[in-house]
Amino acid sequence: MQEIGVAAVVLAALCYALWYWMPAPLRRRLGAIRPGLGKSPSCASSCDSCGGCAPASAADRDAGQNVRIVRRR
Repeated sequence: MQEIGVAAVVLAALCYALWYWMPAPLRRRLGAIRPGLGKSPSCASSCDSCGGCAPASAADRDAGQNVRIVRRR
């Protein structure tokens, strides 16, 4: 029974990896068949190609505190 569970998890991970790296034209073609399949995967790669990871405004960018690291000798 445990082997079936492991196989299901591995299969799900494989399907997600294939979907994530699938070319966009193929995803759009599948989206014509079923609209939910045409969506692109979430932007988790920090590549900044979609602009989804960018802060909302300049004030948000400057809202954090600076961190100063002091090396002890």
